[in-house]
Amino acid sequence: MPSFVGENKAAGGGGRKYFYFLLALALGCLLTVLPGCLSISVRDAGDPPPPPPSHEGESFAEFMDVPYPSVMKLEGRNTFSYERKGVRAGVVTAVGDLSADEIGAYYDSHLPSYGWTPLAEAQSGKLVSTWTKGKVVLTVITNPLSLSITSDTRLELWVAAPHTREDLGRRVVYDNTGASGKPILETTPIRAPRGSGSNSSGGSYQEEDI
Repeated sequence: MPSFVGENKAAGGGGRKYFYFLLALALGCLLTVLPGCLSISVRDAGDPPPPPPSHEGESFAEFMDVPYPSVMKLEGRNTFSYERKGVRAGVVTAVGDLSADEIGAYYDSHLPSYGWTPLAEAQSGKLVSTWTKGKVVLTVITNPLSLSITSDTRLELWVAAPHTREDLGRRVVYDNTGASGKPILETTPIRAPRGSGSNSSGGSYQEEDI
């Protein structure tokens, strides 16, 4: 009888050891997998949303999707807009103490949030940067003011409507005083060569012809 109880205890001890071994193995596997799961869960849940585009330092004239630096002064006499082919086109002009490089960096950071896509750029003493949105083209042009005592730069923001093959040889000149934004109808087709037979003598063109 005592030996029987001892054998039972020995057998029970072996069973417990086997149970603890399996439990330790399971916990080891769990601890191996769990950190990866936890890290993925924390990373997915903890990623901050992208910051909204900054519109600090922006001013607007004529076009609410074409800002100009607030530190620059708007030249109202050289700023105007008009309607062509269902598109609002025209120019915004401003002057201020910014370099061409600073202006280029400004538009690189501000224009994409308004839906503009960069297309081409050239820079030397001046900057010419072209952007598109659908069929509309925006051209950013800077010119240093040579007669200025300071290092002022003139900024021109040209928003252009589509100009297609059917429009070649035709021109409509618009009122640039900002008073009406209407076309001046008496025009001469600049690109039509003399004697080409393509209405080279000039004429009047209505807006709907273009």
